[in-house]
Amino acid sequence: MTRGRFLYWVRQELTGPVVRAAQPLLYALAFVWRRMLRGTTFVAITGSAGKTTTKECLATVLARRGRTFRTYRTQNGPLMVALNVLRVRPWHRFAVIEVAGAAPGMMATAATILRPDVAIILNVLQTHVRAFATPEDYAQEKARLLASITPGGLAFLNADDECVARMRAPDGVRVVRFGAAPDAEFRLDDARGAWPERLSFAMTHDGSTVRVQTQLVGTQWLSGVGAVMACAMMLGVEPQAAAAALAAAPPFAARLTPMRLPNGAIVLRDDIGASVDTIEPALRVLQDATAPRKLLVMTDISDFGQDRRQRLKYLGRRAGEVADGVVFIGDLASYGVRRAIDAGMHPDQGHAFKTLREAAEFLRTELRSGDLVLLKGRSTDHAARIFFAQIGAVGCWKDPCRKQMLCDTCWELGITPEEAARASIVAR
Repeated sequence: MTRGRFLYWVRQELTGPVVRAAQPLLYALAFVWRRMLRGTTFVAITGSAGKTTTKECLATVLARRGRTFRTYRTQNGPLMVALNVLRVRPWHRFAVIEVAGAAPGMMATAATILRPDVAIILNVLQTHVRAFATPEDYAQEKARLLASITPGGLAFLNADDECVARMRAPDGVRVVRFGAAPDAEFRLDDARGAWPERLSFAMTHDGSTVRVQTQLVGTQWLSGVGAVMACAMMLGVEPQAAAAALAAAPPFAARLTPMRLPNGAIVLRDDIGASVDTIEPALRVLQDATAPRKLLVMTDISDFGQDRRQRLKYLGRRAGEVADGVVFIGDLASYGVRRAIDAGMHPDQGHAFKTLREAAEFLRTELRSGDLVLLKGRSTDHAARIFFAQIGAVGCWKDPCRKQMLCDTCWELGITPEEAARASIVAR
């Protein structure tokens, strides 16, 4: 048994059940530990989309002011929030914690443990909305984070999101609004980001404007990085220093991360999830991009109903509008291709494959220098293997694969460090 396989087995088969059984105790310990960390400013971030990227960017910027803890990867459920709180140490000046509210009661539990000094609410979109009786209930779940803010704390609200803009914080908590709205305290405008450009924008606060350049792909990240700048400045980071730190923050793995293949093609890896709220922004990135040839490689969408044909009908139509070619993977993939052709795509540019392996083998001979490929898929599909197959021999093509981890860190992937080094993040 390899070390990676052993550690995964320990985590899933031994540690997992023990941690779940000890959940009430862990909640209590985290509750007490948080209240002992009086010298650490806790920042909580929630929203339907963009939490992880915002968390990573903010932690990078706040590190300019002092040692900063950040949530590990995308651990944002109540139990993971508790475990992350227990990882914070007294020498951390800031702790940036990602918090989910994907089901009734989740936010109340996590927020009670966390008791943040600062809360950021990015958006209330469609992802997870079916877990609630009404969209209003979903918004109220997110808003529960505000009730837990410490007296004298800060609440950063997205002025451009209708649900968030209506939220109210308790007395004694200062509300700071950011966005393109004219009355936003931190106003964002002149956003640019059509590939090969990266997102840049102007932020105006208190009569002064700073130009912010990022490494992120697409303008859909604007509210998140706007919140980062607003929060950092309110916590004492000088505007130019915050902008410089943000410019150095790389995209989070597999969240529209631009990777150059050895053959010169560029893959926008967006394979860590395909919630309905991330699909349209990613497709717009492809549509607005400038490249000799633009390809969409797609498995499926989550949070978009149970009818696979309906999902493929939508994807096929949009593929015909935004891309020069499409590769659909899975059952009924040929149906999606037909819908793309109906939307104007040339018949020779639509391709359907049953498995990821077949699609990867096709792309290995099809891709060429200058191509821009959007690789989009649900986390459960592990579509990253299509990318890795372009740089080396992938050792695992399980379908389905039940691991809840990125292929990048899986011992069964089979890609050597030397092979992985053949692909590189595209520098800004």
